[in-house]
Amino acid sequence: MTSSVHHAPRRRLALRRRPSRPGSATRWTARQWAALFCVLSGYVVGTLTMSGTAISLPAISAELQAGPAAMQWFVTGYLLATTCLVLIAGALGDRFGRRLVLRVSASVYTAGIAISAIAPTIVVLNAARISAGVGSAGLMACGAAVLTTSFTGSDRVKAFALCGAAGGIGMAIGPSAAGWIVGAVGWRGTFGVLAAASLLMVASTFFIKESRAEKPRPFDLIGAGMLIVGLSLLLLGISSMTSGNAPVGGGQLVGAALILALFIIRALRVSAPLLELSLLSDRIASAWLISAVMAAAGMSGFTVYLPTYLLVVHGLNAAAAGTWMLAFTVPLFIVPMIVSRWVNRGGSAPKIAAGCLVLAATAYLAFGLLATVGEVWVALIPTAALGFAIGSLTALSDAQLMSRVDSDRIGMAAGLLNTARSGATSIVLALFGAGLVVAIASRVGPRTADRLATGDVAAISESVAVDGFGHGWTLVLVGNGVLMLAAAAAFVGLILAGRRQAGRAAA
Repeated sequence: MTSSVHHAPRRRLALRRRPSRPGSATRWTARQWAALFCVLSGYVVGTLTMSGTAISLPAISAELQAGPAAMQWFVTGYLLATTCLVLIAGALGDRFGRRLVLRVSASVYTAGIAISAIAPTIVVLNAARISAGVGSAGLMACGAAVLTTSFTGSDRVKAFALCGAAGGIGMAIGPSAAGWIVGAVGWRGTFGVLAAASLLMVASTFFIKESRAEKPRPFDLIGAGMLIVGLSLLLLGISSMTSGNAPVGGGQLVGAALILALFIIRALRVSAPLLELSLLSDRIASAWLISAVMAAAGMSGFTVYLPTYLLVVHGLNAAAAGTWMLAFTVPLFIVPMIVSRWVNRGGSAPKIAAGCLVLAATAYLAFGLLATVGEVWVALIPTAALGFAIGSLTALSDAQLMSRVDSDRIGMAAGLLNTARSGATSIVLALFGAGLVVAIASRVGPRTADRLATGDVAAISESVAVDGFGHGWTLVLVGNGVLMLAAAAAFVGLILAGRRQAGRAAA
């Protein structure tokens, strides 16, 4: 008895003194919580702004007597400003301070949203929207940079996973929440509510720890100008091509290719370019860049046209389609935290990402083959699998990529990530939509294809609608599946090459 009495306390004491696992999470400081709150607020407000904008288009057009061209700029101007300036905002953050640029960006974004609420004309409204896009660029670039500098190890993985979960929540409830707000207070009231919410984001920046490059680089003004012109022509070219103005769109795309090629050549020759292409010499970082880009771009066309597919092929109304889409959106905000915990407990992030890229490809191929087979519930399984795959990639990719970058170039890397993600998303979305119309037209003719692609089934027989849209949906999803398989192969190849590269350096 004596022996057993004496051993029990020792056993309990040993348990108390057992060292924690390497990289285990620690208690977060107030500054870390402020950084996370600021970035998460940007995700939520940004999602509601985009959803509310889409829902409010008819009301805005009627009240301000805006034509199609002006309303197109209302949508395009925001995206154009954000995509063109996000890399520049990241470089400015490295030089002048990421918290400073984040605070200025949040203030500009809030001011743009507030002015939108009181805009007397469509010209003022479009200018305010472009201003909000300028602020959004800084939020995207310096938000990721601030998270990277505020957290380390497993805490960083968890923080980025929370951002991924916030994005999933935004996709799941954003349209419904935006619709409720617009219905309750109108489009002006919606912008007012979002501006008030954005003030909290501005306030949180005063509690974030400042960080900047230890050796600031001169700002590449010429490179910034070339990037703005090149990306502007690229996005305008995509818009022109999808609007049916092929001659103008083709010229814009050729101009974009030339200017962006010159931008890359210049970046290889000057001593302090806006974008150091040496960031991509790290094969593993390049692999995670592919994973991050494909997580967003790979689902862009699918999420936009899925409700139309459900309407045309299966006859679901808007409410039923929204409920059905929860099979995709719910995993987006549940899976990131599960996967981040798995990785923090020793799981292999590259293996998970590679498996999820293959899973996404398999889901697209399966959904394509099942497009017109049986009942609508048959496609729930590949849809949920796709949500699981995208949610996992979202949880891992940004954190893994940013962890590979030295502290002096964190803003630049965040800018590169978001520029590539926005540009690729725009391109994939345009190709998905154009490919869908072309594929449908091969079955039912161009006029009927244009109507089906927008969900207009009036005076079109059910068999023609199902056959035409189902054929197009199958082809574009197979194309998406092949694209994801190619991304998976590139990811695995770069990871293996990076490990060989590290092995040679160590030897």
